[in-house]
Amino acid sequence: MGLSGHLRCRRPIPVDVILFKFDKLNLIMITQRRLRHLLSLVEFGHFGRAAAALHISQPALTKSIQALEAELGVILLDRRRGAVSLTVFGELVVQRGRTLLNAEEDLQREVSLLADLKSGSLRVAMGPYPSVVSGYPAMARLLARHPGLELAMRVAGWREVAQQVAGREVDLGLAELSGALDDDQFETQMVGQHLGRVFCRPEHPLLARGAVEPMELLAYPWISSRLPARIAAGLPRSLGRAGRIDAVTGDFVPAIQVDVPMQLADLLAGSDALALASLSLLERELEAGTVALLPTTQIAFRAGYGFIHLKDRSLAPAAKAFMDEVRTVEAMTMQREQALAARFDSAA
Repeated sequence: MGLSGHLRCRRPIPVDVILFKFDKLNLIMITQRRLRHLLSLVEFGHFGRAAAALHISQPALTKSIQALEAELGVILLDRRRGAVSLTVFGELVVQRGRTLLNAEEDLQREVSLLADLKSGSLRVAMGPYPSVVSGYPAMARLLARHPGLELAMRVAGWREVAQQVAGREVDLGLAELSGALDDDQFETQMVGQHLGRVFCRPEHPLLARGAVEPMELLAYPWISSRLPARIAAGLPRSLGRAGRIDAVTGDFVPAIQVDVPMQLADLLAGSDALALASLSLLERELEAGTVALLPTTQIAFRAGYGFIHLKDRSLAPAAKAFMDEVRTVEAMTMQREQALAARFDSAA
């Protein structure tokens, strides 16, 4: 099919301006229907045959092409006795039109697959404790149900989790909510409120003293992740060897700070340090007798973590499915912790 350089524009327009306009086709009111009409006309090279293939009348096809030319302000076709050939502008529109329509079809396919949870991706940032308590178990459950999903999991401090959500680096956060509750850009949902307790090695000298007073705990280094100011506010003013209060944020910074509390038992085994954790985190070690629970009711730590996402960004089905799995794991964990407390917590 030959090209013709003959153009009948309503006004002279520099070619570079036309090219710019075509580069921004999404800003011009070109409907999918009219683009498809043009592509069909190019394929058949004849108004009558193209109209028949589209199941519309020839006058309707002619009107559609004329409307497209009017929108762009240029002539797209040279017409000779029913046959057509593209102008230079028509060539460009056809080239870009095919790309746009192909991209649209790909997008529709991906959205359809994502809606069915057959494929797609999910990026989640998690705080240290929630990642272990419910984040990773929930991801395992999600993957078992929907093996086609592409999952990315990050563990970071709870302040960093909120920052990653704000920067759209992740789709969803699961972390301490202190850094997000007062920020209007976030939607938050509480999900984890586990009671934190104090653990030590079975031979720790404090175990021989019965009920332990708070000041006695401060004589030993504490192991935990950074704790928010809302928890730090309930601690004694002088923290001894336990750690310190961050003068800028008000957070509690433990003497031994861990990113992910998965090796607490190993850290306790070789020292007189004290670990802050929930019962579920050290369930196996309690059962095996390799760690012990200190009997104290004077210092209580309660987790306050949950989901963090942007208000102006809709959650994908994969994110909602993950949130459902987290809620399920959290409910099972709470039941397990109640049973553990009845067995191991003499101060409860």
